[in-house]
Amino acid sequence: MSTPHPDPQNGQYPYPSTTETEDRPQTQTQFPSYPVSAQRPSGRAAGESFKNQSLLFGVLGLFVAGFVLGPMAIYYAQKAEALNVPASAGKVLGWVNVVMCAITVAIFQTLIYFLVFAAITGFGSRAI
Repeated sequence: MSTPHPDPQNGQYPYPSTTETEDRPQTQTQFPSYPVSAQRPSGRAAGESFKNQSLLFGVLGLFVAGFVLGPMAIYYAQKAEALNVPASAGKVLGWVNVVMCAITVAIFQTLIYFLVFAAITGFGSRAI
């Protein structure tokens, strides 16, 4: 057997029904308020947070994992600028990281091509 559904207007079920009748008084349900600290920052505070994250990732990217932290710095700088907070330093450091990583990859790729070419042609070996 199924249990009957509770009456939408009694105290056990706090949501008002869609069909209001004239004889029942209309009550508003009070929801608990949440503390302000549990909410996400919005506007200028969020933009400042994104700017600081962008700067942090840009500086860290100069020393470790610039190929990951550089694009992250650019991303967070764009999010900060979308909230009207200038984040030029983070964006510039992010692009510096990307360019340095591209140059490093190009140098190592050239070195590997040279070593493979030298191994195939026997360049550098002496004939006895």
